[in-house]
Order: sequence, then C-alpha cells, then structure tokens
Amino acid sequence: MTDVAGLVIGVAALWKTCVQVYEIVDSSRQFGMESEILSVKFEVERVRLICWGDVIGLQSLVSGENPAPTALADPRLNRAEIRTAVVRLLGCIQHSFENTSRLQDQYGLQPSTVAPDAGPSLTVSQTDRILSSVFKRAYDNLRRVAGDRQRDTPLTRRTIWAIRDRNKFLALVAELRGFNDSLESLFPDARAKAAEAMRNDIEAADGIRELQLLQEATAGENNGVSECASVRLEALGVTVSARTELLSATKSVADSEATVERGLVKADEEADEEIPRADEGGQKEPEMSELEKRFANLEVFVAKKNRGALSTYVSGPYSRMSHVSAHVYWDGDRVDNSPSPWDERDKGFVPVSHAAFEMFKKRKYISKRGRGQYETLDSEDYCLFDPESHAKYENINPGTVTVEGFGLECWDYEETKPRKTTFMVNRSELPVLPARRLLRRLHDIQKNSGKFGWNPTAEELNLKETVGSLGIVYYDQKYAQDRNRWIGDLYHLLNRDDILANFVSESSVGLQWAATGNDSIGLWNFLRQIIIGWELMVRLENLDGGRSYTGFNERILATLIVSDLWLKHVEIVLAEQKIGVKELKKAETPEEKAKAEDFKNKGNEALKKGEFQKAVDLYTEAITIDLTNAIYRCNRAAALLELERWEDAEEDAYITTHLDPKYPKAWSRLGLAILKQGHAKRAKKAFEKALELAGREATPQMRKGLADADEKIKEQVKAINTETDKTKQHALISEHHDQDWEIVGKSPELHSLVHERQVEGLLYFAERMKWPYINEVRDYAEDAYSTIRGGGTINIHLHDWLFGLILPGKWFSFKIMTALILCTQSIVKKVGIAHYYESGLYLPTRSYWRQRSVLGRVLGCLPGVISLCGWIGPCPRVEIEPAPEDPSKPRHIRVKTRRVATSEHKSDSDDGVIHIGGTRDREEGTRIRPDEEIDPYLADMKDTSQWIVPAPPVRDISTCTIESIKLTKLALRTDVSRRAATSDADELDIENETEYRASIVFKRDDNADPITYKLFTNPVFVTVPPCRPGPKGPHEVHMRELHSFQNVWDVERLKDHTPEDLEGGRVMVINATGKGAEVLARAWCSERGKNAVVRRKGGPCFVCAVRAAGKAGLGTGVLIWSDE
Repeated sequence: MTDVAGLVIGVAALWKTCVQVYEIVDSSRQFGMESEILSVKFEVERVRLICWGDVIGLQSLVSGENPAPTALADPRLNRAEIRTAVVRLLGCIQHSFENTSRLQDQYGLQPSTVAPDAGPSLTVSQTDRILSSVFKRAYDNLRRVAGDRQRDTPLTRRTIWAIRDRNKFLALVAELRGFNDSLESLFPDARAKAAEAMRNDIEAADGIRELQLLQEATAGENNGVSECASVRLEALGVTVSARTELLSATKSVADSEATVERGLVKADEEADEEIPRADEGGQKEPEMSELEKRFANLEVFVAKKNRGALSTYVSGPYSRMSHVSAHVYWDGDRVDNSPSPWDERDKGFVPVSHAAFEMFKKRKYISKRGRGQYETLDSEDYCLFDPESHAKYENINPGTVTVEGFGLECWDYEETKPRKTTFMVNRSELPVLPARRLLRRLHDIQKNSGKFGWNPTAEELNLKETVGSLGIVYYDQKYAQDRNRWIGDLYHLLNRDDILANFVSESSVGLQWAATGNDSIGLWNFLRQIIIGWELMVRLENLDGGRSYTGFNERILATLIVSDLWLKHVEIVLAEQKIGVKELKKAETPEEKAKAEDFKNKGNEALKKGEFQKAVDLYTEAITIDLTNAIYRCNRAAALLELERWEDAEEDAYITTHLDPKYPKAWSRLGLAILKQGHAKRAKKAFEKALELAGREATPQMRKGLADADEKIKEQVKAINTETDKTKQHALISEHHDQDWEIVGKSPELHSLVHERQVEGLLYFAERMKWPYINEVRDYAEDAYSTIRGGGTINIHLHDWLFGLILPGKWFSFKIMTALILCTQSIVKKVGIAHYYESGLYLPTRSYWRQRSVLGRVLGCLPGVISLCGWIGPCPRVEIEPAPEDPSKPRHIRVKTRRVATSEHKSDSDDGVIHIGGTRDREEGTRIRPDEEIDPYLADMKDTSQWIVPAPPVRDISTCTIESIKLTKLALRTDVSRRAATSDADELDIENETEYRASIVFKRDDNADPITYKLFTNPVFVTVPPCRPGPKGPHEVHMRELHSFQNVWDVERLKDHTPEDLEGGRVMVINATGKGAEVLARAWCSERGKNAVVRRKGGPCFVCAVRAAGKAGLGTGVLIWSDE
C-alpha cells in the first residue's frame, strides 16, 4: 500500500507541474480582441485541468491538506492501468511545452519583449490571468499549489511567451483540449463534478467583460460553459457580446493589422497570421526600444525573402507516446479555416481511381468538433492501424511518401520500440440471443435504423438486448441516462477474445466466421460483433459535448471497419431449407410396406385411446421403414401436439410439408405447433396455406386455428400498445418482430451487394498493372460469384474480395493480389498464397513489389512503373541465385532488409524537466554570433548583395541503366530448415519462408565497369511539394549559410562516400539529374541506410528542398535532386 501511495503522490506532482507549465504563455489582458479570445480558449483548458485534479483529490495531495495520500485521492488511481494512462496523458501536456522550436514553429508563439533584466516584473501579469475573476475558486487553488514557485524559479525558467500566429496557437489549444477530454473520460463521474464546479463559479461571477469573452471563446467547443456564461450575462442584464462591445468602443482594430506590434509588422509580405492587437481602456502597449525595432524590421526583411518557402517539421515522438506527425506549409500563407484543394494537389496525395479501391484507405469514425483548420486530436487519431491505410500516406510519385506519410513512417518506426500498453477488458456474461433476434436486428440496422438520437430510450434498450448491462451498476442516475457512457464500456467489451474476433490478427475476415473449430468464433458471435460495432460506430459519429474516451485501439477500429463494410456490402436472406426427398429411404418390398402400415394403424388406435407416447413410438417405427411417407410423419406430429412437445411437432409437420407440399393437414398442424409456441404471425401463414389447399374440404379446426392466430396477433398488439413500462414494451415489440426471422426450416444465405463492382475493380487493377494473365482472370472472375450462388465453394480470400470485406492498408494490398492470383488458374497451384504481407511476386517476365518494400521504393521511379493499391509494378524481371530448378515458376519473394531509423534517439527520461531551446532551428546559420557586434550584423543581414540564389546541381548528361536485379537466397531459419528436411515438407511452404538479399547491378555509359549496390536497408523516400515563388523566383539565402547548400555529390562518386563526409550537419545533395540516375541514388540510400527527400521535376526550389532534408525540416540529411 505504501508503494501505491507513493505512486499516487507522483501523479499529483506531475499534475501540479502541468498546471504550472501554463504560466509560460502570457494570458494577461494587454492585447486586442483576437488575442483575448485565444487567451480565454487557452485558460479554459487550464481551468478544466485544475478542476479535474481537484475533483479526483490531486489538489489535496500537493497542497499538503491530506496527510494520508490515498485517503481522499480517487481510489481508481490505485489501479495500475488507470494510473499509467493518467501519467501518459499528463506527460503529453508537459511535453507540449517542451522546447522553443515547437512553441515557435508549431504553436505560433514568440518570446515576450519584456527585457530579461526586468526582474520581478516578469511575473506580475501572470498572477492575474484573464479569467481569474470568473473561476475564483480554481485560481485560489492554483495559488495555494504554486506557493513560492515563481520566487524560487531561475530567470531562464520564467521566460514568458506571447501569441504570434492565431491558427498555429489554435493547434496547441486543440491538443490540450484533447488531453483534457481523455483525462476526464478515465473518471466519467469526475467529469460531471468538474463541470459542476466550473458552472458554480460562472454563476457567481460578476465580471461582465470576462463572461462575455468566455461565452464567445467557448461557443461551438464547450457549449456547456458557453451556455452557462450566456445565462449569467442575461441575469446581469447584458445582451451585447464581447466582440460587439469592443468593436463599438475601439475604431482602430482593423487598422491595427498594419501596425508594428511587439516587433512584427503587419504587411502584405507577412509570414504568419498575426494576432491583431488593440489598445484597451486607453492603455498603450509599452514602447519598443530602438534596438528591438531594428531587430523587428530585420525579421520582416527576412520574412519577405522567405515568403512562399516550404516549412516542414516533425512533431514527436514523446517519451510516453509513440505518436509522430510531419507537416508542411508555405511561409507567408494566410491560411483560412478550410484546407485548400490546391494545397492538397501540390502535396501529391493520391486520389482513389476506382470505387472498389476506396476500402484501401480507412475513414474517420469519431466525429470532429473543431470548426477551424486545426481540430482536436482524439483517441482515434492516436491509433496508427497501418501507415498505408491513411489517405495522406503515399505520393503520386511511385515509391515515395508525402510529408504527412513520412510522419506516419516515423510513427510506425516508434511503434517497434517496447512501450507498455494497457487496455481494459470486460468479460461479463452477455445475453443469450436467438438467431432470429440477431437477424432481425441486422435487418433493422440496414433498412430501418433511422437517425440516431431521435429515440434514445429505444436505442438504449436495443443495445442492452445485445450486450446486457455488462455487469455495471450506475449509482449516478444522471450519468446512467447519458448515451455516450456506453462508448468506454463497448471499448472494453470489444477487447475480449473468447467470443469476439480480433480482425487485425488474421488476413481474412471470412475465416472468423466460416472456419471450423477453434479458428472461428462462429457465424452468430460474428453477427453479434457486427451489431456491437454498429452500436459503437453511431455513438462515435454522434459524439456530443466535446468528449473523448481513452482505450481506442487497432482492434476496436478493425471492428468498426468490418461492421461498417458488412452492413453496406452484405445482405442475409432466409431461404427455404431444401430436403432431399429423393435420397430418403423408402419401403422397397411389399412386406416392408405392409409392416409400416401395420405400425401406422396401431399408432392410430393408440392415438384414439389417448395413449399418445405409445402412438409416437409406433409412428416412429413406421417412419423408420419409410422416411418418405407424409402420413406417418403428419400423424406423429398430431401425437406430439397432444404431448405438448411443440418444437418436435413443428419439426415433423414442417418435414411433412416438404414430403407433400399439398397436404392441408400438415400445414394445419404446423400452424398449431407454431401457435402454441406463441408465434402467431408465422402460425397465421401456415393456417392460411392449409385453408388454401383444403378449399371446400377445410375442417373447422383449420378455420379455428386461423381465428386463434388472428386473435393472438391482436392480443400481442394490444399488449404492446397498453404497456406503460418502456422496458417491457420494448421486449414485447422485439418478440413480435422476431417471428419474421425464425430460422426453423430456413437456411441463412449471405448475398454480396458489391460483387460486380469488386470484379470490375479486380480487372481494372490487372489492366493497370499489366498482368500477363488478364484473360484468365476475366474468364474466372466473372463467374466466381455465380459459383457461390450455385452452391459451390471458392477460396476464402476471393470470397472476402467479392463481398468487399477487407481491412484497409496492408490487408487490402494482400487481398487484391491474392484474389488476382486465385483467378489465374494456370499459376495458383504453383505459387499459392503469400505468408507475409510484405512479400513481392516473381513472374517469369516481370515482378511486382509492395510499395513499402525496398524494391518497391527503389524501382518505383523507373519509366512505366506505377503504384496502385499498395503495389509497385510492373517492374523488371529478377534473377534468383542460385538459379532454381524451374526459373519460369512464379513464386512469392520475401526480401530481407533492416529498417532505417527515422529520427534521432531520445531517452525515455522521466525527470520532469521542461527543456527550453530547440535542436532544429532553420535560422541557426544566420543568427548573430556571440562575439559579433550588433550594428555590423544588422547591416550585413540587410545588405541585398549578400543574399543570393544558390545554384542547383548542374544537369548530368550521362545515362545509367539497370543491368540486372539479383536475389540471393539466404539460409533458412532453423525451424524452417527442420521442416524442409522432413519427407512430407510442403514445397510452397518452404518457398514462402525463404528470405533473399536483393542487389542491383548498374551500368553507366561513361564507365565500362558495372556498379553493384546491395539493398541492406529499407529507407523512406519523401517527395516534398513545390514551394511558392519568392521575390526572385527561387528563394534566396544569406552568404552566411551558403556553405550548407554546397555539399553536392555526383552519382559516380557515391561509392566513395564515407560517413565522415556527413559530419558537420550539412545536407548531402545527390545529383540525380542524369537519365536513370535516380534509381541508382535510391539504391545507394538502401545500401548505406539513409532516408532521403526526393525532389523531382516541378518540385521546390533548391533552397527549400535542402531545408526540407535538413535537421530543421524532416531530418533525413540526404536530398536526391532529380529532373525526371
């Protein structure tokens, strides 16, 4: 217990640090309207964090009010998985303020202009935050927590930052909001209590201006706070918003956009979207010193030079999170609230070329609440799934990724590092669901779901029918009525692995329900999971109140995807179960017929005497002799009805209707058996059929049966309409509608709604990839679905493709190539199914490689090679060494490579230090040196003759060609080698497990000797978008940094390159302007383990391309300059 108490105190200390770190951003009221609105947004997130910590007891721990650490702290903090999640989220908040590079470049902040020797005046404005008059209790708690922190903090730790760029700062606010949402989702009841505390403070506040700012700043993001502030303002007799009030009192707001503010001039050439500042209450901003003005003018001068230049940066990873993202924008762009389609085009995102390929990319399920360009990152955004599944991953240039795709590669690399992952599982007993209810619910979802949220009571009861209460009892009835509370509970339920499938663990969705034995969860559990996935999906899509829930993972996302696809692409039809009458045993001889008749007659006598069990036994003897006689079975149904064995009677009567479909008594007894089970709707249909067949010979019993069925239906409807208890009424409605989906005598059939589209997509893929066996594919694929409908069987992977049940990313790439092979009957038995997602395909005349494989990346720049659905091809044929016995045999190829680190190593230190000062600074080369005087420096920097456009690499006229691509077979793994030595070893299995080392032999026209590069690693190649022209077209650099653009290497010298040549941090520029030189440059990167930025024709200028590859950009250190 002592250890747990210490850990809880550690959580409280980290919370205290996070609350205090907000102090580094100036949220005091000294600027214009826009600045104040942004400051309020920022402070609201701080107040939320304070109130949350107070509610769960962290405040009492750090203030010394609670001598027993676990006495008042929320008991859930004693659970390791909750405590770990809290620490990770608090760590993310802390790291958001980690260094000046991130604060400036990513979040749009700038150091305050208050002089460093101002001493205590630095903290004066920070003690009076902009919302301190509203949230008095929260700030009182903050002051108690802070104590003498500021007095004891060194000056360098008290640097204050001011808001410079609106849109970038909103990104910081959005991140902080997401972290707060996640923290609150761990303690759902604490969320309500914290909101109540904020509401109480607002209702007691009397600062009109602060309430107006709060109302406007939180509108659309935290509607509860905004509404509460609005109500309070009305109570105070105020109806004018903060923005209207300020505009009426200040006439200079619009003009202020063109004034000098804190060292930055608003002009047409401005580099960022600055925050307009205005005088407030007649108080003017402190005058800048002459020196500050000169540096401000220099900054504007440099901004003009850089207007339109590319800015790239990588965010992350953090010690507790593997999430990494990469971004690119253009300096000086005034970004509006929606992404520009031209920007999307310039960034090289790949459009979807066929409807069947939309499944290659995943879609978003959690609703976005942000209104601007920067939206809150939710738990789904922190779920990688697979890099290829992201729409912004691949570039239109084959074998390369976008800047955003490079961030995904970095993230994927970080995922390979060991990090502790905690997730919660709910294994409570679920309700028993009959098949008819599952089928009816699926039908309702597909056809009659309506708009979610219109009938909350029915939606709640429908969900409880499927999952029950999950063993959870809510004592807070207000929270128990919250529909969103189910989200976290469904996360925990979908993590169970006994009756629910983990779709990411298998290459086939169909195997989860069609396979036999323990390899499958079965059809009915599968359908339950589809319903659960839909229930979660609609709640995430309609998530309200600005909430977020932790626990979202790849497994949950896969269920959402499969459920979504199933409901769109598959329909279940109940077909009449056919009985093979011709195959049934008959009475062959007259003796057998006589014996069977004798048993029947004795059974009739026993039935008349009321000896019903004896009659059943005698009829059974007769049936055993002649299974095709309808009378024997119909009579046994009558005896079973007398014994009240309704289900057995129904079975006999049903079989009788197939033995003799025109036998009225069989239909009548079928109706009676069904009616006795309470299924009046089905019974009515059976009685109607009996009366139709009997005609004038209809018996009173038949007519009475139909009347009883009608009466029973009326009773059921009346019971539904008169029931006042909503739960009981819903159960009655479900039972009533379930009757239409009874599977007795029925066979559920799965029908694909997209099979024609899928066949067309497969043929389109074959055509684009120049598949040499396309005629075979067409002949087989066009009839594959008909084979299924005719009762035949096909491979489960082709079944998945025809039904459109495929996970995005690598699963889709694997599936489409596998479907292509399965439809190519001449090779399918020779090559089989690939064992690995990354395996390539060797054919006698060409080859195909995955886009994330080394050969896909290196060969992607060859003429005629395209990228489609994760595949690069058609690529040149390859040579296998040693040569196989049959070189013409197709085979799957697995190339062995090592991944290249995408970022510098960072230790996972948890010392809690906030690092001030970045390591990636684009302006480092032009900063004033410690021994340099100011006046000469300023003159030199503003001397236009010192600014030049660096010359890009000169055009290379030589030609480079590929002589051969070799695959050298490597030694088998020990376990595979043992299997290969056995007499019953599967040749295809051994081939699939074999690994190869790839190498490419090049020939240059200016060198008679061939050059070989071995592809040891699998680097990432990034295509950056074009920049926007500067004042002189290509962007200029100052002579001080010219040396950074002069490290150019021709391809013929690459073999001589050594690691020492990269010392000094300069970007290595490979001149790949010669014909065929780019593929050689890519091969060199693979041999030497170097990621690279690729600049192709129409790309950015030389300066922007080099900067993108530099440490201040993507950090690859290598630029491939190509004109192809």
